[in-house]
Amino acid sequence: MKKIMNKISGFVSGLVSALLCLILIGCSGSANFIDGDNQKRNEVAMIRIPLMVSFESGSATLSAEGIARLDMFMMGSNVSYGDELSMDFPLTREGALSGMNRQRMAFMSEHLKKNGLHLSPDVTPYGARPATNKARFLISRYVVTPPTCGDWSQPSTGNYGNASLPDLGCSNQANLGLMVANPRDLIIGTSNNMPDTESAAKAVHVFRAKPPTKLSKGSNISND
Repeated sequence: MKKIMNKISGFVSGLVSALLCLILIGCSGSANFIDGDNQKRNEVAMIRIPLMVSFESGSATLSAEGIARLDMFMMGSNVSYGDELSMDFPLTREGALSGMNRQRMAFMSEHLKKNGLHLSPDVTPYGARPATNKARFLISRYVVTPPTCGDWSQPSTGNYGNASLPDLGCSNQANLGLMVANPRDLIIGTSNNMPDTESAAKAVHVFRAKPPTKLSKGSNISND
């Protein structure tokens, strides 16, 4: 009887060991896959390109040399669609611009407007506080780094959760990052201020379907 019990116990132990091995093998295969979204994506970051500009004491305008330096800086930085232009002026203790710096901000805004560019009306603090009669011109730009594609070294076996391989769709992501005009749109998108055609069509439908309003006898509107 004891021999039979020992054989049964040995058989059960072997069966449990085999099952544990199968579970471990299955887990090691599925460990290659991560639950959820593990796809490669474009990386978008904002960079700021600064230029320190100097004003003469008591003057609200840049000198001819200062204007030429500013224009060369914008040309060399290839200012284009999607770039945000702003100024960093020293602020008062109340966080406001002095009267002179407001005039200087207006001058910078008008100069950029002549070149078809828009200057943000808000001050952008950046780095150390500019010294007296100095200000910092800033170009804020979003740049995109496409993902590196082509790595299919991860085995596709053991994918019991039907998870996608990281490189699946990678080339579409990379192409989108290279084609988008403003990488900022990959983060928050952009609003479309064009007329809503659906609302316009609804208004036309209501106008056509609604019975005509009868005019009162005292109305002065003619049919001419």
